[in-house]
Amino acid sequence: MSLKDTIAYEIHRPTGFKESVVFHHAQAEVYYTLLKGKNVVLSAPTSFGKSLIIDSIIAFQKYLNIIIIVPTIALIDETRKRLSKFKDLYKIITHPSQSYSNKNVFILTQERAIEIIPNIDVDFFVIDEFYKLNFQNTDQDKERCLVLNQVFYMLVKKNAQFYLLGPNIEEVTRKLLDNIEFKFIKTDYKTVISEHHNVNLKKREEAITRLIELASSLEEPTLIFCQSPASANKVAKAFLDSKGFEKTNKNDELVDWLKNNYHSEWILPNSLGYAIGIHHGGVPRAIAQKCVNLFNEGKIKYLICTSTLIEGINTKAKNVIIYDNKIAKTKFDYFTFNNICGRSGRMFSYFVGHVYLFYEPPVAELPLVEFPIFSQPKEVSENLLINIDEKDLKESSKVKLKKYTEQDILSQEILKKNSYIDLNKQLNLATFIHSKVDEIHSSMYWKSIPTNNQLKFACELIWEYFVNSKKKYGIISGKQLHFRINQFRYAKNIKNFIADVIKTDRNVLDVNEAIELAFNIQRYWINFKFPRYLMTLQDIVNDVFKKYNLQLCDYSYYASLVECYFISPYVVPLDEYGLPIPISVKIGKTENISSNIDEALEQLRNFTPSQQNFLKVEREFINDFKLYI
Repeated sequence: MSLKDTIAYEIHRPTGFKESVVFHHAQAEVYYTLLKGKNVVLSAPTSFGKSLIIDSIIAFQKYLNIIIIVPTIALIDETRKRLSKFKDLYKIITHPSQSYSNKNVFILTQERAIEIIPNIDVDFFVIDEFYKLNFQNTDQDKERCLVLNQVFYMLVKKNAQFYLLGPNIEEVTRKLLDNIEFKFIKTDYKTVISEHHNVNLKKREEAITRLIELASSLEEPTLIFCQSPASANKVAKAFLDSKGFEKTNKNDELVDWLKNNYHSEWILPNSLGYAIGIHHGGVPRAIAQKCVNLFNEGKIKYLICTSTLIEGINTKAKNVIIYDNKIAKTKFDYFTFNNICGRSGRMFSYFVGHVYLFYEPPVAELPLVEFPIFSQPKEVSENLLINIDEKDLKESSKVKLKKYTEQDILSQEILKKNSYIDLNKQLNLATFIHSKVDEIHSSMYWKSIPTNNQLKFACELIWEYFVNSKKKYGIISGKQLHFRINQFRYAKNIKNFIADVIKTDRNVLDVNEAIELAFNIQRYWINFKFPRYLMTLQDIVNDVFKKYNLQLCDYSYYASLVECYFISPYVVPLDEYGLPIPISVKIGKTENISSNIDEALEQLRNFTPSQQNFLKVEREFINDFKLYI
């Protein structure tokens, strides 16, 4: 190279990498702006290489504590694996129960971050898909939006430098705190190109036939986007019923293992036998990760997915078929559409990707992204406002909060701590407890393990005051929530639970619908929703009991027990790391694994599965897991 080219080359090389890494000019602009200590908000296409900038900031070793906020648990693991190359420089932390080191990189969803942020000094933070700070449409999205805004506010108040990144944004509001400034960088720089093709349908009824024809005609790896797990399973079933896809023996051992450990009629293993994978929120996390790995390794040709894969998981897909134009029941917006399209093509694999559309795309709009926790528009929720320091509140916001700040039914501390739940619902529950405090104390006062009646009463209160819905993740009432928790506990493992759900629901659901119901109950209620609601119930109950000098409850042990599926505490986090629960349980029968996650990871780093005790496919899972710890 000439001297001029050599200088340019060196300028575009970030510091700290063992291997040769070179930025394109747009990446270099963002990188050097961050190194100067400036905050950056970046709008760039999916193929821009935004993550490499994060890696380079870590490699520079300027910061002690770095927090990376990602939208999904699936993306936690994707990011953790990518950043494991820095494990000698930083401790990589993905779970609130892990201990901290002198230098840490925290990779967390907003729900996990909110637990950790008060306990650490943060130097630098990243929010991926930052447009999700905007108000969202569905109830679940609103809840997550509130928590994300709260996390953003808490981090900004710590004076940490930030890097917000997302796609296709025209402008962002400048309304932050008075002393906070940032540089907004908007670029359309792409490293791959996506060509769009419309699939013309005379009527919607022919869509599945056209999808099968299209998919079977494509030679390269293909993602198929569906609106929901039910839609994804329906597509997979149609593929199998069509007899148009060749059987493969590449995944036979995995197929047999899945059938033996979950259910023989589960659509996923039967699809894998035809080089078809499935990835959605109902699939156990380690198994979903395995499907992505098989896709990237060329062992499956098609990956039928929902938005859980679209939000940042890297795949080597030449083609993307957008079969549905919704997420759940809500039409996706322009942001999401572009995110989906951005999954087609891959740097150094497929420089030109193809997107096939079964619907007209949403109207191209590049709106202003608000930061509502700072701008505090009139429609902003009181749940968000209550977490803002009084000096940062607008006068109009203070007026909105008077109902909650000038009452003595429930303390401000509890309202703030549990603000993911509507403030009025919290007050209503507290009012109810006040009205019958002695009677309720006799039913709600317990520690460790509740009696059956105590658990039932807790479930009914949770449903009436927190959920208040006709149906949520397969549950329709507090009474049924109580039944499912007991059903899961007595089943002892997911295979038995699936069998029990099929037995109890066979008059309503077919086998695969029952399997998905079992997974939904396990993931959303047992692992997340119920333990979280139970601890909120404890907070409110105890806040009222204190006022009457009554003994206080402690539901933490039982909440933790449920969250861990009534088995060892290390099992669920290891599922996120790519080790399926049946394998973790099997290891626990041969080794005395610590309940502490950090200690368990260290033990398993040195664990060698024997051929006598572990099948080949189980040893593969274990060895793949060990690569990144």
